[in-house]
Amino acid sequence: MGRFVGSDLSKKFVKYAVGSGVSAVVSYVALILSYGVFHLFEARGSAIFATLVGAVPSYFLNRNWAWQKRDRSSLSKEVVPYLIMAIIGLVFSTWSTDFASSHSSIAGPPHSSAAVLFVSGAYIGSFAVLWFAKFAFLNRFLFASANEPNVEALKPNIAD
Repeated sequence: MGRFVGSDLSKKFVKYAVGSGVSAVVSYVALILSYGVFHLFEARGSAIFATLVGAVPSYFLNRNWAWQKRDRSSLSKEVVPYLIMAIIGLVFSTWSTDFASSHSSIAGPPHSSAAVLFVSGAYIGSFAVLWFAKFAFLNRFLFASANEPNVEALKPNIAD
């Protein structure tokens, strides 16, 4: 654990966490506005809308801030895989939100405060499930640099 604290990996992890928090707030606000306030879409459409809105700041915060990538983005090596990762999150969050919406009668009538809380909780919970896997994918594959130390090098050496 001592090797992790203060390492480049831990700094990326903290920045990733902050960026995820910002993106989650953006997505959550988009979900509440589109589903609970303006009634633009039902739960499924609101989840799709919110995920797409949140993916934009997520990409730029992760790439430019957490992983300090300053060169031009590669469409095939970064943007498309990030989009695929976002779509996986979208499918999972949409399914979770739709499932919660179809069972929200236990919380109250559609669009009631309790139902909105229930549906939005499912939305946030679905992204929490994928959070660590996303960090590993971004660090190991998508934004990895050739000169970064391997994650294995951070594990304690039993001989020490």
